[in-house]
Amino acid sequence: SRGRRRAAPRRRAAARVARGRAPQIQISSRAVTAESSSSSSSSSSSSSSSERAPKAVVIGGGWAGFGATWQLLKHGFDVALLDASPNPGGLSGGWRTTRGRAVEAGCKGFWRHYRNIDALVDELGIAPFTPYTSSAFYSPRGKEVEAPVLGSLPRLPTPLGTLLYTSPYFSNLSFEDRASAAPLALDLLTYDLDEKTYMSYDARTAKDVFLGKCNGRDGTVLPLGAGCSEALYDTFLSPVLCALMFAPPSELSAAAALDVLYGYVLAHQDDFDVRWCKGTIAEEIFAPWKREIEKVGGEVFGGRRVARVELATGESNKRRSRVVATTRARRR
Repeated sequence: SRGRRRAAPRRRAAARVARGRAPQIQISSRAVTAESSSSSSSSSSSSSSSERAPKAVVIGGGWAGFGATWQLLKHGFDVALLDASPNPGGLSGGWRTTRGRAVEAGCKGFWRHYRNIDALVDELGIAPFTPYTSSAFYSPRGKEVEAPVLGSLPRLPTPLGTLLYTSPYFSNLSFEDRASAAPLALDLLTYDLDEKTYMSYDARTAKDVFLGKCNGRDGTVLPLGAGCSEALYDTFLSPVLCALMFAPPSELSAAAALDVLYGYVLAHQDDFDVRWCKGTIAEEIFAPWKREIEKVGGEVFGGRRVARVELATGESNKRRSRVVATTRARRR
């Protein structure tokens, strides 16, 4: 059948990779050289060239690099992945100390809308995550508010669900402070009615809008809005935006901040639900992913820092490019 005829070149390509013949990577104690070649297709190409799997070299062993390698293998490529880190996962992978303690840079949660990663772990047949769990915001005074697992609660018309379900979890804010958020609902509903309105919000910082101040970022005087209380801003709104946008509200466009709050508060209230990796991401996700890549014929080379990429020149039908990566010096 046609499906069997198309599958045969891929099986032969995988067999060549398993014997170390592709994608023509030569390893020495000093350097790794990866060569990638491609041939221009034509209606007169021979059957032998049609069976030769195209070759690819992927530089970088993080999420993007592993994802690209995985997809290229699915499309019949012979693939080699090079990464400077000796362990799979790049900066996302983390490491273990000499005493065996797991260490990762940053706090890496997996939110409910990470559908692509959910599909990946199902495809790999692994279960690296904890159940969805509540999350909390802390200030120097201690825990300020806890967010329940909204996906497990009945859905209500927006934004009633978010307001109703989180209201009991504020530890230090009075009812008056929490109620002062109500005028912001009007901002969320009107800030993008038209381009002029959106640009007026863009001219102000998120802090100015949330607190009801009237000065734009360029010093222009803008209509005064009804703001929330200082306590609500300091203990909840400001930390939330810092977590979502990696900048304080005083440096953020009000329009951009409202875009983000709309996405999480109004449009997708359960997207704030988060779960965590049971161990390090390198051990729980990237290590089994690496094994699957190698099982289907790909190659993953850690500790290979790319030194240069030599692109093919000329107009020959068969062009060859080369990626040269150095290994780390061995300790004596």
